[in-house]
Amino acid sequence: MSNKDGLRFVMVTKTLIIDSIKHKPVDRIPLMYRGDPSINESLIKYFGLENIESDWEKLIKKMGADNFSDGETLGAFTTYFPKYIGPDFNTIFEPCYFNIWGIKPVEIYSGGTRDIVFSKNPPLYDSDSINDLNNYRYPKTEWFDFNTYKINSEAFEYRSADEQREIPVTEFKKSDAYFLCTNCNNYIFMISTYMRGTDKMLIDLVSDKKYAEILIGNIGEFCLEFCKKNLESIGRYIDLYGIWDDFAMQDSLMISPEIWRTFYKPWYKKIIEEAKKYDLLVCFHACGNCTAIIPDLIQMGVDILDPVQVSAKNMELINLKRLFGKDICFHGGIDVQKFLPFATPREIKEEVKRIEELFNGDGGLILGPSHYITADTPIENILAIYK
Repeated sequence: MSNKDGLRFVMVTKTLIIDSIKHKPVDRIPLMYRGDPSINESLIKYFGLENIESDWEKLIKKMGADNFSDGETLGAFTTYFPKYIGPDFNTIFEPCYFNIWGIKPVEIYSGGTRDIVFSKNPPLYDSDSINDLNNYRYPKTEWFDFNTYKINSEAFEYRSADEQREIPVTEFKKSDAYFLCTNCNNYIFMISTYMRGTDKMLIDLVSDKKYAEILIGNIGEFCLEFCKKNLESIGRYIDLYGIWDDFAMQDSLMISPEIWRTFYKPWYKKIIEEAKKYDLLVCFHACGNCTAIIPDLIQMGVDILDPVQVSAKNMELINLKRLFGKDICFHGGIDVQKFLPFATPREIKEEVKRIEELFNGDGGLILGPSHYITADTPIENILAIYK
C-alpha cells in the first residue's frame, strides 16, 4: 500500500467513525483498539514492527482496526496536554497530573503489568475545617504553558515528561485522517475523593455539605479555567474533548443520582459548554453502571459514552441501544473482564457478529474492548475482534 493509499484509508475510516457518532447510516460498524502497554508491545512483536510510538498506525492497519483509542478520547497518540512548568512535587510521572492537587501517585505491580494508584494518604483526610480548604495549596493555570503541548497517553509505558516531544501551538492544524483530542484535568469526582479520601468524601456529601460544596467548587473552578485556556489555545485545531470521571460501580453509582446532579453535574455542564463553543465532539468516560445519569449526559451534550462496561448491571448493549441509542454513541462494548481473555476466537467472532446485527447499520457505536486489553488476553482473541 502506498502512502497515498494509506492516507485515503484513514480518511475513509475517520469519516466512517464520525458518521457512526452522528447516527448516520453506516455500511459497517467502526472498530477501535486499545490495550495495556504490555499488550501493545506483544502485538508490535507479533507483527514485526519496531515500537508503538512510531508504528501505531501500521499496527491498527495490520490488525484491521479503524482507530487506536484512549480511555476518554479517540486518539491514543493524538491527544494533547499543555506542557507543565509548575513546581516539582517530587512524585513519579503520570499523564493525568493528579500530583498538582497534592495527591501522591503510588506504583503497583499486578499480573506482570505496572499501574499507578492515587488513593493512598489523601492530603485532606484529617483536615475537617473550612479554614483548611481555604488555605489549601490548589493548582494554578499558570503552572501550564498553553503555547506548548505534549502527547497525553496511557497507551505506552509512563515516561518522564522531559522525554516527550514538545509540539508548539504553531504546528497544530486540523487533520483529515485522525481525531485530534484533548483531555483537561477534569476528573472532578475522582480528584475530590483522592484529596479527601473516598470514605470521608462520601460522608461529606451527605453530612457536611458545605465542606463538600467548597472543595468541589474549588476543584471545579480550576478545571473550568484550565479548560477555557486550553481550548482558547488549541480548540480550533482539534475534533474531540475527553472527560474521564469514574463515579460508578458494577451495580450502581457510588453516590445517588441526586447528589451527583447537585454537586458534580453543574461543573461538567460548564466544561462541556466550553467545548461546544468550538463545535467539538465530547466523549465521557465513566466505568460501571452509569445508566441512571446517561440522560443527564445526553442533556449536557455528550456525544460518546465510554467504556460501555457490558459486564456491569444494566449496561448490556441491547439495553443501552433500546433506551439511549438514538441520542448517544457507545464506545467499547466487548467485555475484557469475563469474556475476552477466556473466550475462544470463534466465540469472539460470534459476539462481534451479534452486535453488528443488533446495530444493523444504524450508527451509534464504535465497537472495541470495554477497557484496555490486559496481559492475560491471548493475541488470537484480540485479532478475532477485527478479522
